[in-house]
Amino acid sequence: ASFLRNAIVSGKLMQGERLSETSIQKRFGISRSPIREALRILEQEGLVVIFPRKGAYVNEITINELNDTTIVVAALEGLAARLALPRLTDKSFKKMLRLVKKMEKEVKNFSIHDYTKTHNDFHETFVLACKNRVLIDSIGKLRRRYVRPMVTSYYFMNNIEDAVKGHIKIIDTFKENDPLKIENIVEDHIMGALIKDRDLWEKNLAGGNEKKGQ
Repeated sequence: ASFLRNAIVSGKLMQGERLSETSIQKRFGISRSPIREALRILEQEGLVVIFPRKGAYVNEITINELNDTTIVVAALEGLAARLALPRLTDKSFKKMLRLVKKMEKEVKNFSIHDYTKTHNDFHETFVLACKNRVLIDSIGKLRRRYVRPMVTSYYFMNNIEDAVKGHIKIIDTFKENDPLKIENIVEDHIMGALIKDRDLWEKNLAGGNEKKGQ
């Protein structure tokens, strides 16, 4: 399950791609029973969809799912930032700053896959610091559903520089030590990406679905 999850989130397994039990069986040298259990786990996480008599496929992201998931993630990460505020250390701030500088380089090099991972690492830094296991697990599962290279590629088409600046603003706001302000800034940062790029996402997602249907 972990191997397949990472492959989906990293973009190695593409949206709509069929997950062949035979291929997975050959790769790991295991029976089909644990493979099917892994696929059921990923189905519950929203990463895989299983069709009777057809098999398992990597779940495709729709604009409705992006809307719904982003709204929930924004609220939960805002809460996580507020809870994390008194727990962040100098080491945490240095790590976030280092990740922002890494993101800047990845933007210049158009490294979509690397940027996706670095972006997730940045948010994970303060999410883990909140120390609320239920919140951490919930955010992790939701982020895996839609923070993938395919979605990141839309950021690279539009407003990617603003996205990087937004992460610098998060660091600066944390340093102000205002719980409500950091909660609002993080929530606005995540929702802002959806609002700014909604038309672009709709155009690309609709276009992809039309091509698949032809």
